[in-house]
Amino acid sequence: MSKRSIALGLVLFAGALVWGAAAGQREGRALRSRVVYPPQRIALRMNHAHPAHARLRCERCHEGASQSERARDSLLPREASCAPCHDADLDREHASEARCGRCHVGEELGDGSFEVAPSSFPPARLNFSHRAHARLGVGCVDCHEGVQEASLATRAHLPTMRSCFRCHGRDGVGRQVEGASSACQTCHLTQSDGRLRTSYPEGELLPPDWLHGMVHDRDFLVRHRWVAADSGDACTSCHAERECADCHDGRVRPESVHPNDYLTTHATEARRDTPRCASCHTTQRFCTECHARLGLSPMASPGAAAGRAFHPPGFVRAHGDEARRAMSTCASCHAERDCVRCHGATGIGAGISPHPPGFAATCRGALERNARACITCHGDVSALCR
Repeated sequence: MSKRSIALGLVLFAGALVWGAAAGQREGRALRSRVVYPPQRIALRMNHAHPAHARLRCERCHEGASQSERARDSLLPREASCAPCHDADLDREHASEARCGRCHVGEELGDGSFEVAPSSFPPARLNFSHRAHARLGVGCVDCHEGVQEASLATRAHLPTMRSCFRCHGRDGVGRQVEGASSACQTCHLTQSDGRLRTSYPEGELLPPDWLHGMVHDRDFLVRHRWVAADSGDACTSCHAERECADCHDGRVRPESVHPNDYLTTHATEARRDTPRCASCHTTQRFCTECHARLGLSPMASPGAAAGRAFHPPGFVRAHGDEARRAMSTCASCHAERDCVRCHGATGIGAGISPHPPGFAATCRGALERNARACITCHGDVSALCR
């Protein structure tokens, strides 16, 4: 058979592995990060659950595992480790599918020989010492959960960050065993400046959803200030202070947050999603100061067309509804005196009542609830609502 057939066989085999990963997810086994554990190509057959294998100590096949101090060390079984039980199958001069195919995925060629398909096991992007854990009495299956029942060991049997937090926990997440550091750099690879390396060919290294609310989802722009306040040291493991200043110094508008034409559309966005705006901006200072400089606020300099460009045509007729719907928005620019100028008992707008028809019949209840609002316009209210 051709190499194309071998490739097809590998594709089908990889599909079986994907199915196995999905089954592991259904059974409650978390999927592993492609960034931390790059995808593997496994063209081997090794049943850990086979009775003959189940009786063996892990290091009987994975020689030197308890002495390894680097995650990039290859701890896969060598032929010499398999020889005591599979010596007859390792006879290369009489290679055949019956012999080699017991352990290797491949194809028997026309001349009777067997072509083994290649495997690929990229090292984990972690700092990890098997030796240090072995000294503390950590067993293999404490980290490689379920491997003893696996028909094929895959990435699904490698440790998750959450399982590591059983000993390396911090701030109420998991527990911290003496000697097990909770610093991110303990396990994750770093750059020359000491911060974590977060960019890899498979994607970005991001926090999990269960860690202090640090998952970088679409709402993180709103939540990040609270996360930073509670877990600032965790943020600085990946981010430099200059990244905060890029957004918070008031001079740079990051395109990742606001597009280039955002100045012309931000009013609509602000009316639609005020809480999101308020997660970074304060209306009493940020918005009001800018509008005052542009003459779009009653606090603008004398002679400016204050307020005219900010409110759309016809707003005077509709402003009552807007005020009742979101008075706090109006108050970010206007003071109480602005309302009294038109609605007060005296002044340029005397007689423009803010009350709906028939209000006189119910005004006593409003007076009893909040007399100050009545006094603002009417002054002495002793004669009101008789």
